[in-house]
Amino acid sequence: MTTTITNIHRNRMGTISFDGKFQGMRKAQDFIVYPMHEGNEAKTARVQSDTRIGLIDLASGLVRMSPSIKSGAYNVHLSTAAMLAEKVNAEDLFILKAQIFDSASAKAGTNGIVHTDNSAALNVFSE
Repeated sequence: MTTTITNIHRNRMGTISFDGKFQGMRKAQDFIVYPMHEGNEAKTARVQSDTRIGLIDLASGLVRMSPSIKSGAYNVHLSTAAMLAEKVNAEDLFILKAQIFDSASAKAGTNGIVHTDNSAALNVFSE
């Protein structure tokens, strides 16, 4: 099983979404990358799909992912997230970081009322 990240695109929140298939998954799911606001060091990307939540270490490509939860995975489920044996490959990780960097803005997205602060995404390439 190979970890894959494809179809990286900007979503309505102004952050990034992608199709990800990680260890233990039968098929790819649509993941959203949480906004990175000031105060975050942007060393990890918090990602969430309909049934999973996880963290991707942006320096090493290591992934922590919750098990599939049919009713939806939320922040509390990160406590049961396991470190996966497979990492995101270097090329996919670089492309993901570049797209996150490109989405950096204090007002990345809006629904007309609320703006998304994704300004710390500028720091994804800092080691």
